Amino acid sequence: MDLLLGIDDTDSLDSDHGTGQVSRNLGAELATDHGIEFVASVRQQFLVDPAVPYTTHNSAACLVFAADDPPTEAIIDDAGDYLVDVMADAADPGLCVVPPTAVPDDVIEFGRRAGDEVLEKQDAYETAATASDALFLDEYGGTGDGVIGALAAVGLTAAGDHGRYISYGSIREYDEQVTAGQLRADGIALQADDGSSIPDDATVYTHNWIRPQRRDGHPVLPLVTDRDGWKPANRSQ
Repeated sequence: MDLLLGIDDTDSLDSDHGTGQVSRNLGAELATDHGIEFVASVRQQFLVDPAVPYTTHNSAACLVFAADDPPTEAIIDDAGDYLVDVMADAADPGLCVVPPTAVPDDVIEFGRRAGDEVLEKQDAYETAATASDALFLDEYGGTGDGVIGALAAVGLTAAGDHGRYISYGSIREYDEQVTAGQLRADGIALQADDGSSIPDDATVYTHNWIRPQRRDGHPVLPLVTDRDGWKPANRSQ
């Protein structure tokens, strides 16, 4: 069984870490402490608007875990404690934890709305109330507005066709060059911008940035080619 854990608003402009880094560190710690597999962290982007009190980009992270029988209550307790420990003084953290099979359409739609609308904390709690008791949502300091992004990140990640992977397998450890076959062996599907096939022995020039998109619930890396070879097509996104 998979478990989704959304977090948002853990940092400030003066922080030495962002929510993405917090998600990676938290994922590794929960995996070690609870004997579960930290599969990925997925970054979800929301509306950038002056009416939204975001730190830098108005994005949140959703961690994906795999376990036969995850100790959900203990994971929630430890994740909450972790957010309190690492949060910046001006942060407003939120946490959402739920199995993907328990994410209702209302929560998925909430995530989509967060990309286009200014939402309020009460909107998040009212939407979460439409889910089963398997969905946990709470705030951990400040205004608590992080519950908006935490819930929205879970909704979009559960939908399966939104966001990009900021942690998955070896994506942060590849050298400047990696073969297409190695990427596929690591579970990353490849998609050429012109629809052409990419042979396993093709070289992909990473430019130190491999961040697959989440498509159909799996990592997919879009690639473009020029006279210098294959490279990620989404580096500017």
